[in-house]
Amino acid sequence: MSNYIVVSNRIIEKEVNEIYRSAHLDYLTQLKKSGKLKMAGKFSDGSGGMYILEADSFNEAIEMADTDPYHSNKFRKYTLKQWERKL
Repeated sequence: MSNYIVVSNRIIEKEVNEIYRSAHLDYLTQLKKSGKLKMAGKFSDGSGGMYILEADSFNEAIEMADTDPYHSNKFRKYTLKQWERKL
């Protein structure tokens, strides 16, 4: 298993983004319960957030990030990077 960082940037008005907030948080809760989500949080400036996934492959991490309601509904654009924790 590898860790992947998902940086999720808001690309629409904040008020419109709120429409899928509950669905996004429910999805992250589901990932957390399955052991796939290690940590998540929002940026203090309101521009988006990030989370760390644990996945068997880069493709699995892409699938999880694509399934996030913010991303699947085109309310946010994400960047995915494999991450090697050192400490």
